[in-house]
Amino acid sequence: MEIVFKNYKYKDNNLSFTIKEDEINGIVTDNIEEIVDIIKLKLKYTGKIIINGETIKDPIKYKNKINIVPDEIDDNIHFQTVYSLLENELLKRKISPKNLEKKVEDSLKIVGLNEELLDRNIYTLSSYEKKFVQLAMALLSNPDLLILIEPFKILDKNNEKKLMMLLEKINENYHKSILIVDSNINYIYKYTNHLILFLNNKILKEGSTFDILTNVDYLKKNKIDIPDIVEITYLALKNKKVKIDYHKDIRDIIKDIYKHV
Repeated sequence: MEIVFKNYKYKDNNLSFTIKEDEINGIVTDNIEEIVDIIKLKLKYTGKIIINGETIKDPIKYKNKINIVPDEIDDNIHFQTVYSLLENELLKRKISPKNLEKKVEDSLKIVGLNEELLDRNIYTLSSYEKKFVQLAMALLSNPDLLILIEPFKILDKNNEKKLMMLLEKINENYHKSILIVDSNINYIYKYTNHLILFLNNKILKEGSTFDILTNVDYLKKNKIDIPDIVEITYLALKNKKVKIDYHKDIRDIIKDIYKHV
């Protein structure tokens, strides 16, 4: 699913931006709740919303094609089993599969979890398992767009990478659009290809994540955080005159240093 917002009226500003189908999209924002409501088509609007090349008049039929993976699992469900959680999600969305048990098991398989988890209570799961159960739950309704809110903040480095590999697989193999919404610019720089800067209720910039977030002068001018790995390279270039390229992985910077220093 590709969604194009054209001159979307929001708090006296006209927002124009695109959620791309074939890339991992990222939004850096100081207002997560509002931008998610806009993309989830919850708010009344003027302007145009174009989905898969078609200007839509009634967004209601598309709302169920967009699903959210929140930053944390709801405390109110901690005493449910994983199976009952997924079953309730299907009931809530009025989805009636021919074989409910298989549908639930398949959702876990897609995210790489063992069906043995189904009988466990939510509160017994690790942070990693909870996050992947959330993703399985979001996939039950077969959405075209997955919005993940601050998905990495409770994960260690190893599981952070596992989650990102899974999202890339979902994007490529199942043709789901992926949008990561985060206030932490380091995650956005590392894991996304297409970037939207939504700050102070405006779209400041949109384009290649790498191109925007390695433009340090622009980031400084607009008081936007600089990714840590970009700042290291920038300071090496500026102060030490070391000729190294910008990279997303610190190991690539080390290789550059060995090569040029």
